[in-house]
Amino acid sequence: MGNLFKSLVLGFIAGAIAYLVVHEAVSLWLLNNGYTTRVPWSTEPSLITGSPQIVVDAAWGGLWGAIFGLILGAVPRGSMTLRGAILGLIGTAVIGTLVALPLIRGEQPFATVDVNALWPVLVLGTVFGAATAWIYGFLTSGCRLP
Repeated sequence: MGNLFKSLVLGFIAGAIAYLVVHEAVSLWLLNNGYTTRVPWSTEPSLITGSPQIVVDAAWGGLWGAIFGLILGAVPRGSMTLRGAILGLIGTAVIGTLVALPLIRGEQPFATVDVNALWPVLVLGTVFGAATAWIYGFLTSGCRLP
């Protein structure tokens, strides 16, 4: 398996796991404390695909993880948690939520920036990125703690 393909596959796996476990656990905490109305692990049909929302969300987590794998490289070095947190904040939270998602919906990027709704998204992106990079580092190091 080539390094590029390996990075993509392991990144996808890391992103899907991080989404299903860490992102959704933090989402539950945010919901239970009144900071968001987003329901974690939702099995409601996705508006776009009709598949359960958690399946669609895990796939998006995997895609972001694959991108992280490309950025971090086949043999990542350094603080994976910190690097992932930065990637998660910039990539998934800012680019994904404030640019890509509005464009998919046919809206203007950065058009509706409500601070009360934005900070939970920034937190979720950061913890997702940190967890994804940490899991990716674990998988690429032969399952040794990174």
